[in-house]
Amino acid sequence: MTAAGPPLPRLARSSTLRLVGVVAGVFLVATLGLAILVRQTVSTAMERRILDTIRTDAAGLEEVWREGGTPALTRAVERRRGETGTDGHRRVHLVVSAEGEKLAGDFEAWPNDVAPAGEIVRFRDPSSGLAYSGVVRRIAGGPDLLVAHDRAEHEAVMRRLAGDLAAPIGLALIVSLIVAAIVGRRLLARVERVNATARAVEAGDLAARVPGGGDDEFGRLAIHVNAMLDRIAILMRGVHHLSDQIAHETRTPLARLRSRLERARREAEAVPGAGATIPALDDAIAESAELIAVFSALLDIARTEAAAGDARGLARVDLAEVVADVADLYEAVAEDRGVSLAVATVPSVVLGERLLLTRMIANLVDNAVKFSPEGGVIDIVATAGDGEIRLVVRVRGPGLPEGFEAAAFERFTRAEDVGAVPGHGLGLPLVRAVALRHGMKIDLERADPGLRVVIRARPAAA
Repeated sequence: MTAAGPPLPRLARSSTLRLVGVVAGVFLVATLGLAILVRQTVSTAMERRILDTIRTDAAGLEEVWREGGTPALTRAVERRRGETGTDGHRRVHLVVSAEGEKLAGDFEAWPNDVAPAGEIVRFRDPSSGLAYSGVVRRIAGGPDLLVAHDRAEHEAVMRRLAGDLAAPIGLALIVSLIVAAIVGRRLLARVERVNATARAVEAGDLAARVPGGGDDEFGRLAIHVNAMLDRIAILMRGVHHLSDQIAHETRTPLARLRSRLERARREAEAVPGAGATIPALDDAIAESAELIAVFSALLDIARTEAAAGDARGLARVDLAEVVADVADLYEAVAEDRGVSLAVATVPSVVLGERLLLTRMIANLVDNAVKFSPEGGVIDIVATAGDGEIRLVVRVRGPGLPEGFEAAAFERFTRAEDVGAVPGHGLGLPLVRAVALRHGMKIDLERADPGLRVVIRARPAAA
């Protein structure tokens, strides 16, 4: 039984999609840069053509001045007032004396205060609102001359060009988004295959493998991950087989030893004067029983871990009913220790083995009773919602030492300050084995004071 994996990673959190987005963004920026370059090139060419026309016009008027002086120039300018050239441009002129007095032209003074600081000027006619590009000529020994053509054609062409470029830019944006989404999803899907396999293995399914293969990077990654999992599976089978064999082969002689001790005790009871040996035999029988219990627990852990990921034999089990049974079983024990159980459950149906789930919850409650202070309360809560079932057992005891959470699940591992409490450090390892068998997640959380054991499981399908 494998744990349910989350959906494909959210796009905003995906580094793969961010990389694809960067590539698409570079493509889009390049398209925008090309569009700006085209617009600038067209604008520069038109500006150059307008200025060439204006310079030709200004050179002609300057030639008129040379031939007929200022009167001839003013007459020529007056004749051209409001004139539109053969190229369709409206032309304006202004002749100003060296003293700044208007001699002829379309303006009473320099328009928009464009005093002749250079040859090329741009301004807007305040009366008509038209924009102009012009050339100022300082005629040596004569007046200053302004010749300007309107920029209506230039602005119209730029507007049309902007409209024409908007379509390919919009298309480039759409293509970039589509390509980023398609490529990103494909990459994320291949990454998710590896993540899904990792989640399955984490849930205990050591038979899970990454599907696919190939000669590309993801194919080689799948091959290497699968080879690694094959090696881990072989090692785990060897460890499980060895531990199972050790526990099995040791438990049998221990059982025979206990049987012989019990027979020896019965025989000692019938021998006069042998009463002093009976306590020693009782201690030996108790020790052998404890050793048998330890090896039985080891066998249970090994067998449960070996069955992780195997859905055979699982049935619908309501954890609320299991919790109620365990609470009834431990209620008297808890009362003897001055501890109370606070149970709050809702129907929480999972797929599992009822006996194993009972042992798991019983181990948790047993530990809670052992480590609860007198007068303490043990909370046992089962909730269901958002596609998840949560079983929480909270004990208000000393808790775990700092950084001991991970080690608590190792076999024969106990905190240093609990030596006086009976146990061998096999309770939580068995709990974890049962959780893995059922594809559950188990976490130890500090509760201040105490410890909170949180088990998360998938609800069984209706």
